[in-house]
Amino acid sequence: MEPKIFILLVTSITLFNTKTLSHKYFSSPKRHFISSTFKYKFFNFNNFYFKRQLKTTISNAENVNKTFVYQPSQQSPSSSDTATQHQTSHESHHHIHNISEVYPAYDDDSFTQKSSSHDKPSLMILIGWWNCKPKYLHKYISLYTNTFHTNTLSHIPPFYHVFFPWTIPRDINRLAKELISMWIEQGKPKNIGFHVFSNNGTYHYAMLCEAVKSLSKNYLENDQKQISSGTNISSEDAESFLNSIKSCVIDSAPSPITEKYLALGIMGSFLRRTLLNPSIPSSNSQNEVSMVKLPFLVPVLSIFFTLPIVKKYQDFAHKSLYNIPGGIHDGRDIKYLFLYGPGDKIVPEKDTIEFISKIKERESNFINSEGKKGILKIVEKRFGADSEHVQHFLRYPDEYIIILKSFYNIE
Repeated sequence: MEPKIFILLVTSITLFNTKTLSHKYFSSPKRHFISSTFKYKFFNFNNFYFKRQLKTTISNAENVNKTFVYQPSQQSPSSSDTATQHQTSHESHHHIHNISEVYPAYDDDSFTQKSSSHDKPSLMILIGWWNCKPKYLHKYISLYTNTFHTNTLSHIPPFYHVFFPWTIPRDINRLAKELISMWIEQGKPKNIGFHVFSNNGTYHYAMLCEAVKSLSKNYLENDQKQISSGTNISSEDAESFLNSIKSCVIDSAPSPITEKYLALGIMGSFLRRTLLNPSIPSSNSQNEVSMVKLPFLVPVLSIFFTLPIVKKYQDFAHKSLYNIPGGIHDGRDIKYLFLYGPGDKIVPEKDTIEFISKIKERESNFINSEGKKGILKIVEKRFGADSEHVQHFLRYPDEYIIILKSFYNIE
């Protein structure tokens, strides 16, 4: 038997068995009683989301059995602090570079007039990158709660999604219902913002929006008052939630889901500690990814991507990404801020720029549509070459805050 055929056969059998076992594991109540010795020896749960969820639910009773973590905003600044911040923001705007704004359709003042009272989100939802640690995401949560005084919900998608993508649609539907429920608990704020990181966060945002659309579809087409049995979320609430999304910040993304970029993402995540160490040149880390890891990972992932169930998920994810809400095609006013730069070796800036072009092209196809007046506003910020993947806030904290203030019209 040829080596390639043997590798394909072994990998397919392994993935099939893994899928079966993972389904049994995650659907069986007995999973909670696996011995701690076994879990420590075979799973290294430091890298799994389950540890974060367990820690969170123990420390915060409000988040029991929830995968979105709520963090309220801190006390609003005094008037003198606000004046100081305004002066600092005004002065700093003279030092910010590489910002461009794009209005694909209806290039007038209507967006500003409509959204003048919806600039700063009243609820910010953050979705972390793959293998993200809570302590890393907490820096961004603190930025919103302490600096912008905005309530936040945060979520780090499970570690296993990369290896078991067929579990994502099921998890996304559950997350969509949970997110709407928590939004209702917060009084249904009318201005929701998202801040998503890397491909993992961006694709999860896109698929969450698709899930919410499907939940609201019953109300729009069939006038059904309940989404499904066993939930108290109405279809009207799902539609109202979708209409409340006013902005989204996309940090270091997106790019197509391919074996190459998946391998780069996996290696980049594991090498994050090296990248964060200023004593080690970042180029060495990237060389390690390209020269040592990728030649092994890409062939394995290429086989993985030939599986029909993976292709099905891949198509679903790409379709969701190019169907993100906002603009004439769905009649909603949403603005996007893309943060990228030439230093990103995991998601090249050319992929982000190409995606922006495709979204603009999508809008141009609907310009002559009657009855749809949605406006899609796109703002771009390009950082320097020394700012790597999901490193923009670390490398350029002042510019990062300034562009967010400008995007949200915060004085």
